[in-house]
Amino acid sequence: MKDLLSTIPRAPVTCFWEITDACNLRCIHCEAEAGERSVDELGLPEALSLADDLAAAGCQQVMLTGGEPLVRADWPAIAACLAAKHIDVTVISNGLLVNEKVLARLIASGVTGVSISLDGTRAVHDEIRCPPRPSGRSSYDAAIQAITLLAASPLKTGVITQVHQRNIDDLTQMHETAVSLGADVWQVQLAMPLGRLLSLKYAYLIDPAQILSLVEQLSALIDKGGVAIAVGDNIGYYSKAEPKLRGSLRGKAGFWTGCKAGHRLVAICANGDVKGCPSHPRSFAVDNVRNTPFLEIWQNAKNFSYTTEWDEQLLEGGCRNCQFRRVCRAGCTTMAYAVTGTIYNNPFCVQQVTASYPGQ
Repeated sequence: MKDLLSTIPRAPVTCFWEITDACNLRCIHCEAEAGERSVDELGLPEALSLADDLAAAGCQQVMLTGGEPLVRADWPAIAACLAAKHIDVTVISNGLLVNEKVLARLIASGVTGVSISLDGTRAVHDEIRCPPRPSGRSSYDAAIQAITLLAASPLKTGVITQVHQRNIDDLTQMHETAVSLGADVWQVQLAMPLGRLLSLKYAYLIDPAQILSLVEQLSALIDKGGVAIAVGDNIGYYSKAEPKLRGSLRGKAGFWTGCKAGHRLVAICANGDVKGCPSHPRSFAVDNVRNTPFLEIWQNAKNFSYTTEWDEQLLEGGCRNCQFRRVCRAGCTTMAYAVTGTIYNNPFCVQQVTASYPGQ
């Protein structure tokens, strides 16, 4: 079986750019532990220069995230600069600041889409996405209002859900909500034990055995239709539903071809640190754009050797002898690292769970 990822041309097609660490919420599952603005946050001139470098490197899509990107006052200038270079710009937000005025600024800045986080029913979402101090305002209500406003606009509207113990049984209801609100895309991914969730992982992190039922649920919801479902990279792999799960957005069968961090995907932190994936811990940063121009960082493939020089001999545990090992590469790098301390073994996998629980 051939290592397919190495046959795909390498380019930073998609960039997740955390333009600020500042946030108006203190979500308990925040991987970045966002809250206060970093003192070393890139200034506007640096950000605009970085936008030039991203365009020169062949970037096609930038996701502006954080923190809460709309907290940063000059976000329209960054978005407009990227859009002027024919880069597709999407803003990922918690929705608290989205109103008619902000919507107009999003459109005027050339933003093409906005994705709003929605992590359960009202009670569950408000429990998870809480403000730094009591405000009396429901973050769930704000998210619903934002999605409603966006869905009626020209912008592509997405809903992002982190799956955890408190909402895994409510996905059908959440699907109905996304459909009724008129969302274009519903992205579903697993909450991972990183950042603030490290201290609460036993209360929120799903058990690997639940992957099987999750895959069945998502397969059924894709069949149900009403909204395109983007299945996260940390859900799978190679069940009978794999072609459906990986192909739902494109409308044709697909399958997981390995973690694309540092190969087709790149992430930039608020201070200019460069990582292969936005979910990677800061310890995965390979360099900083203040030290080395982004294009030079990217062109040095050795910076992302865990992808560009991947070696199947390093695989461990159930991944070591898996029949899909050369294609899968242990699934989501971040999930593997978060739960095992290595990127070469991933128990959150249909293949491993099926082997461990053959009766399921």
